[in-house]
Amino acid sequence: MDNLEKRSFIAIGLSVLILVGWFYFVSKRSQNSPTSPLPEQESTPQEEAHRGKAPVSDGSTQPNIPAATGKARATSQEISFQTETYEALLSTRGGALKGWKLKTYKDQIGPAGKEIQMLSEEDPGRYSLALFFSDDELQKFQDVEYEIEKQTADEILFSYRGYGLRIERHYRFQKENPFAFYHHTKIWPQKIKAQGDVLIGISEGLSSELKGQPLTASYQDSRQFVYHLLQSKTKRQKIKDLEKNYTVPLVSQWVGVENRYFLSALVNRTKLKPYVSLSSHFPGKGLVAFQYPFYTEKEKDFFEIELTGYLGPKKINILKQTEPSLTEAIDFGIFSFLCIPLLKAMNFFYRYTYNYGIAIILLTLLIRVLFHPLTKKSLVSMKQMQKIQPQMAQLREKYKSDKYKLNQEIMDLMRKNKVNPLGGCLPLLFQMPIFFALYRLLYNAIELYQAPFFGWIQDLSAKDPYYIMPLFMGVAMFAQQKLTPMTTMDPMQQKMMLLMPIVFTFFMIPLPSGLVVYIFFSTVLQVLSQLWVNRDLVKQGL
Repeated sequence: MDNLEKRSFIAIGLSVLILVGWFYFVSKRSQNSPTSPLPEQESTPQEEAHRGKAPVSDGSTQPNIPAATGKARATSQEISFQTETYEALLSTRGGALKGWKLKTYKDQIGPAGKEIQMLSEEDPGRYSLALFFSDDELQKFQDVEYEIEKQTADEILFSYRGYGLRIERHYRFQKENPFAFYHHTKIWPQKIKAQGDVLIGISEGLSSELKGQPLTASYQDSRQFVYHLLQSKTKRQKIKDLEKNYTVPLVSQWVGVENRYFLSALVNRTKLKPYVSLSSHFPGKGLVAFQYPFYTEKEKDFFEIELTGYLGPKKINILKQTEPSLTEAIDFGIFSFLCIPLLKAMNFFYRYTYNYGIAIILLTLLIRVLFHPLTKKSLVSMKQMQKIQPQMAQLREKYKSDKYKLNQEIMDLMRKNKVNPLGGCLPLLFQMPIFFALYRLLYNAIELYQAPFFGWIQDLSAKDPYYIMPLFMGVAMFAQQKLTPMTTMDPMQQKMMLLMPIVFTFFMIPLPSGLVVYIFFSTVLQVLSQLWVNRDLVKQGL
């Protein structure tokens, strides 16, 4: 095997490694360590004075977040607020948010499908937006019963008075945003000193599975805490990997719990700059929270927290309406700058077809048409390389004992025939970012969640239940291989290339059917493009 064949063999191997490495990269990328070094952000002198020593990662300064304490008290009252898109359930116990069900999304298709629960109702000690105090004297106020001071069709005001402390907790459910609400807590420490920290957060409640399919932004079946640090990027922490409670001593703009398609998040609207607190006393009961320094300013005698809550799908336009930086919860990876315009194009086609499967096909067609000149250039180069294979075989036989002379003669042969050895690869490399971006888009887009195509494909976000589309894709890829000019005479390399459709078919089986639809039709269009180019090449005598 001469150096040119070795390079071809290495190129094939690298292609396989790139594919496998990409799958590995996608699965690992979202596991960013939350404790990696990041630039410190400034806090006000008042905050630093009352916050005291920065929290450490062993959780020693964290408020006491209780474990499960059984059923809520018999005196607790539950209040339901319903809109067209969700049902919110609040409790007088702690004046907290107990449940949030999405009416427009189900956990599976059909009559057995249940409304998606965004919060955990199982643990009264972990209700979302409950208050937790780090000071021992204040922890008795974490589990108190509130009175309902005011209630209308879209807002409620809870209040508590006792033991020298007064608390008001106000919720307003926004009509202008289908999945958001406003929250405002005020604390008057009348006879008690304000000190330590106050935690307010969102509980783990999102499902990690849909009919056995992982809902995470990676291939691993687990939910994640997610938070956005000021002047930094969005960070993630897998809940199942959280072995102990800790605080991230950096200022955060929002915190939340996510899976692949949905997000439960709180956005800080207070001028105070909170840290991030992560806790998971036992599996399935995680809590991600803002940690505020608890103190009152001289010009007023109360402490306050203002938040915007979002519990809904990862739809870019709604996330942006709530808080622009929330869009970073959609994990499109390093190609997000390409995914956004591709998503807009797909939604454009959907507006006219009302079918995301057809929208994917039209988007694929558009991309193939735009890249046809590069594809044609690649195919022509491979055909030219194929044409000189007999002459290259003669040179190998003639100079089999002199590798240096052989390589020199082969390069001279290519120059005379105006053949570029990289001409078949470079045009394809320019297209790879687009194809990888489409992969990320179709794997994570909430638009495909339970979106039907036709026939047996009734959910483009789930794998093909009968594996028909992956098999079609394998057949189409095999046809593509047969049409692609072989640039090497080595039998082993040819066999490797013929095995690629089988390998890709197995790769496609667990993937969302919407993604497989894209790859299948992209391959079909590639086959048609090759037939067209081959016909022109025959006319040119190539």
